[in-house]
Amino acid sequence: MPGIFSRFRRPNIYYVIGGDAPTQVLNYTAKRLYQTQDNLQAVVNFLANSIAQLPLKVYIRDGETDRKRDRSSKAALTLYRPNEDQTSYEFIRALAVEYFVFGTVYAWVLPDPESESGLQIRILPSEWIRDVEYVTNYAPGALLVSPDDTGASVEVPASEFVQFRTYSAGSPGGFISPISALRGTLQEQIEAGNFRKQLWASSGRLNAQIIRPKDVEPFTEAAREKFLTAFREAWGPTGSKAGGFPLLEDGMEIKPFSTSFKEQQWAESIQLSRESVAAAYGLNPALLWHTGTQTYASAKDNARALYAECLGPVLQMFQQRINAFLLPRLDADLNTYVEFDLTEKLKGSFEERASILQSAVGGPWMTRNEARADNNLPPIEGGDELIVPLNVVEGGQASPQDTHMDPVEPMAIQENGCSCCHHKAKTEEIRIKARSSKEEDERMAEVLSKFFKRQADSVLPKIGAKAAEWWDQHRWDMELADDIEPIIDDVADAHGSEVAKAIGSEYRTEQTRKYLRALSEGRAAAINEKTYEDLQRSMRSEDEEDTPAHVFDLRAGAHSAVLGGSLALAAAGWASNHEAPQQARQQGINKTVLKEWVTGDNPRPTHAMMNGEQVPVDQPFSNGAFWPGDDNLDVDESAGCNCSTEVIIIGG
Repeated sequence: MPGIFSRFRRPNIYYVIGGDAPTQVLNYTAKRLYQTQDNLQAVVNFLANSIAQLPLKVYIRDGETDRKRDRSSKAALTLYRPNEDQTSYEFIRALAVEYFVFGTVYAWVLPDPESESGLQIRILPSEWIRDVEYVTNYAPGALLVSPDDTGASVEVPASEFVQFRTYSAGSPGGFISPISALRGTLQEQIEAGNFRKQLWASSGRLNAQIIRPKDVEPFTEAAREKFLTAFREAWGPTGSKAGGFPLLEDGMEIKPFSTSFKEQQWAESIQLSRESVAAAYGLNPALLWHTGTQTYASAKDNARALYAECLGPVLQMFQQRINAFLLPRLDADLNTYVEFDLTEKLKGSFEERASILQSAVGGPWMTRNEARADNNLPPIEGGDELIVPLNVVEGGQASPQDTHMDPVEPMAIQENGCSCCHHKAKTEEIRIKARSSKEEDERMAEVLSKFFKRQADSVLPKIGAKAAEWWDQHRWDMELADDIEPIIDDVADAHGSEVAKAIGSEYRTEQTRKYLRALSEGRAAAINEKTYEDLQRSMRSEDEEDTPAHVFDLRAGAHSAVLGGSLALAAAGWASNHEAPQQARQQGINKTVLKEWVTGDNPRPTHAMMNGEQVPVDQPFSNGAFWPGDDNLDVDESAGCNCSTEVIIIGG
């Protein structure tokens, strides 16, 4: 380790510089907060790893549009291997961690005769900075650096370092750690954690109290102390009988009790802490902590937003500071610049990357040998030729798998233009709404309401009599399935026949009965299971209004309307989006059939984003569902959904 940096081998903690004042919470420095607070560390590490994952590449600009990758200049070599013990990834990650924790980071550029570039870059830990000398009010002119508190220090002039920093309002030369906005949240978490430790350390593992009968001879002070000491030594946290159950004498009893943390809102505070820390760094917490409402579509959109809205500004700042201040110190000319390669993220999804490149170039873009090389396979003879299928033409389909294009019929080409010009005829398009009608929804809701009233007449007297067997799951599942199956059949038949007619096929209802019976039984079981859970909850509830009778009132009223609409919608969606097109293919009728998501009133945010999304009829939408109300969705995503689809038949 050459130069003066060789003296800095023992990084002892001194204090934290944090803009205008140190960033501390309950005597926790910013460094200790990062080391001990799991939510803070999770967010910082996630962001730092996401930045470091992107290769930092050096380019030489040649004119306005041309550029070439630079791999051999002093700047490129130094950034590829910043110093003797760090890779580019490790250096950028350390840079990002320091920036997110302290709000500032200094990169020290040093001569290094032993390196290939003749230079090295080191990060000066914020805790080594003893003093900052400001020549102006806008930027430090020199740093006084020492890794320990022995008094030995080194002055580093501004010409040898580059600072990356946040902006401190009202202090143009200062900076501020994002942690400063989290003082209240982190203090609450620290104190709550300490309280929990104290609770476990000071109380027995047995959540109970010992009661002595009032008519026995009272304890003397000495006897009482002897009993307590013996009990703690045996059944306390470190006792020989810890976790066991004590045998008591003199008529003493053990009465269990539980400590409720509802008032302290422990779980809610954990959730709030996560959201607060994520908000301070502009991160969507769903990227780190899964939520029950998250779907495939929302997770995909959140991942895209990470590099656009969250990390985009930080990446731009890093790039500009490196280009404007670090590259000149690495002897780079004005046409040299660095850029984070965001395409690296696409490598995690080969399908998405292939689709983007395919659309960008207008056709197949990889030879067989290039594909084999990517999979570590040897080349084959003739594998260097780019294969272009006959159905892929310039200005037409980018891939033989594309099905969203209007088909070009030979007759249409003859009527509208020559085939060499690839003219396309205007293709007829038929759209059919694949959703249940108001009458179908109301019919299903009426059947459900009558069922819940009949169920209440049987179950409520048994609950009132405290009968042990007050619920018969199998009976209710079969009864409800028998009630809703005829309506499900009628709804599916009506909508399936409509789509089949438009395609030009025959809708054969006998093929659907086995599936629709299974659908009826599955939905009946789910409905009854939820009713049973609500009844059990109401029987434990201390709320006078939350009673089993109230549960049935809701089920027979508002719940029946919602469930009826969902059941009818699911039957219509299945028949229109799946069964009718599938039967048409079985009959040898092959037409381009798409489906489009149509958002209903007051939709979920994830569903609102899907409005107008089109996919082939045999493919799922971006949220993983084949139609609204599909069983592939979580209950949180399907319950009460009033979205629908439109079936689009091209060339009808």
